[in-house]
Amino acid sequence: MSELRSALDELASIDLGELSDGTLLDLVGELSTTVNRITAALTTAVRASDRREAYRRDGAVSMQAWLRGSCRMAPELASATVSTGRRLEQLPETAAAFAAGTISATHARVITKAMTPRRIAKAAELGIDLAETDAILADLARATGPHDTARGVKEWVAGVDPDGTLDDAADVRRRFTMAPGLDGRVHLRGELDAVGGEYVHTALAALMNGDRPAGDLRCHAERQADALVALARGALDGGALPAVRAERPHVRVTIDWFALCAARGAPGVAGGSLGWAGPINPETARRLACDAGVARVITGPDGLPLDVGRAQRTSSAAIRRAIEIRDAHCVFTGCDAPPEWCDVHHVVHWAHGGPTSCDNGALLCERHHTSVHEGGFTIRRDPGTGRWHTHRPDGTEILSRAGP
Repeated sequence: MSELRSALDELASIDLGELSDGTLLDLVGELSTTVNRITAALTTAVRASDRREAYRRDGAVSMQAWLRGSCRMAPELASATVSTGRRLEQLPETAAAFAAGTISATHARVITKAMTPRRIAKAAELGIDLAETDAILADLARATGPHDTARGVKEWVAGVDPDGTLDDAADVRRRFTMAPGLDGRVHLRGELDAVGGEYVHTALAALMNGDRPAGDLRCHAERQADALVALARGALDGGALPAVRAERPHVRVTIDWFALCAARGAPGVAGGSLGWAGPINPETARRLACDAGVARVITGPDGLPLDVGRAQRTSSAAIRRAIEIRDAHCVFTGCDAPPEWCDVHHVVHWAHGGPTSCDNGALLCERHHTSVHEGGFTIRRDPGTGRWHTHRPDGTEILSRAGP
């Protein structure tokens, strides 16, 4: 490990401005191959950890969850790394090309994603040799870019499955994901079966076309997105949605009172924050507050919500709201489960004299709440920084692996 870091430190110290064009391009090519090799080594190590379930040592539910929490890896990249590692075990030629750096992680993912257990089994029934297929696709990936490799993979799929998408056609599950992006936007991705898609399309079409004002210059995609938001707002305003944690579902905006009252564009004013989507600017928060109920949460000098006493064992809506504002998600190290998935945990148990208060409460998802009570893990909040720390049953702390 130290040798690798030393090499990277030495590389970082190179004055690229002194290199000739040819030398600089050679360096770029060498670094590209090195990145492939390092990514392949990471994928192999992830697979070994996944096979041994090493992630359980840190209380994680899966290797994907551990990568997201401890390495701060994007969810889609974590899932792809684990899946690629698993399937490469059956594709030694592709794995060797990846390890040598002659193909990229994208090449490896294109090949392994198509190699589902069902397709491999069907290929075996048709007498198609997996080792030969592996060698052919590995050679193709060495010689072409990811898109051309993907075309070759599709030809193999067509030979195994004449419809080309039999696995997908047999899967009638609906999938829909929403993820806040680094740019402050929320990104949507999903797929529906024909009937489900028809329901959604019909509802959106009614909102899109039922009252379209004259001179509307929005494109179809913009109008459809606005209709989706209007559909959600109507459902929330209608009051027919099921309650969550004994509260009617609502959009929660957190903003400092002085920021809320400040003039537009006032310097030094912090923005607000949405409960799930994250930070927003002060003016957006003020817009949402124009037609909203306002709940005041008084905080102490350290910015943390104040205690509300030991009046009851179950946290009131006000206590829970304050804890959600403070913690934002499950506080177990490496977990980012949202508040609606979490319980309010008594750090010092009620039976041991612990008060039902903000200071003694913590958000824990069901799995990690069980890990703390039944699994022997412990959590504590640093009174100086307000940050949560998680300790294993042996007393050692779970630390983030991200960074140097």
